[in-house]
Amino acid sequence: LQVVPRRNIPEVLKAVHNHPTGGHLGVAKTLARVRQRFYWPQQREDVEDWCRACQTCAARAAPTKRLQAPMQIHPVGQPFQRVGMDLVGPLEETLRGNRYILVVCDYFSKWPEAFPLPDAEADTVATALVNGIFCRYGAPETLHSDQGRNFEAGVIAEVCRLFGIAKTRTTAYHPQSDGMVERMNRTLIDMLAKVSIDQPEDWDVHLDRVLLAY
Repeated sequence: LQVVPRRNIPEVLKAVHNHPTGGHLGVAKTLARVRQRFYWPQQREDVEDWCRACQTCAARAAPTKRLQAPMQIHPVGQPFQRVGMDLVGPLEETLRGNRYILVVCDYFSKWPEAFPLPDAEADTVATALVNGIFCRYGAPETLHSDQGRNFEAGVIAEVCRLFGIAKTRTTAYHPQSDGMVERMNRTLIDMLAKVSIDQPEDWDVHLDRVLLAY
């Protein structure tokens, strides 16, 4: 571990917390990252003070209590056996014409992937799934989503049939039952808003860095 003099602590905390690859994460995650590489006395107190004083984090702090989705148990035995997907948006259109994010999470490892999309059409979603997920990690056994028309369209069903994937969806009575993906969506939007606060039209540029921070 590198021992950090007091005068250099702000530089370290800025790199770990404020940098786009830091993602303006909370105290616990920021402290864990600091402790992976650095040491100085009173680390927790300094990290708490830094996060509390961060204007970007304060600007994004939620004033109301968030509703939590009910916990669901999905038995899985290996990575990318079962994945969940959701669409975030519409967001502010970027300079590259993107307005949506396709979020895909693995139920076993909790590994997230996210892809900027120009629209929410089923063809666009299917292309991102095939190129970004199936061609990289292989086809999952199960693909889970909500009941959005983008995910229930014929093209998605055909892709699942071709790859031998079982398509499942949330029920009408529990549309927020997929807590893992819901949490990922909230975290992703919060982190993107913080790192692109000065240039919101460039949020898609920061997407990969935010995933690295997550």
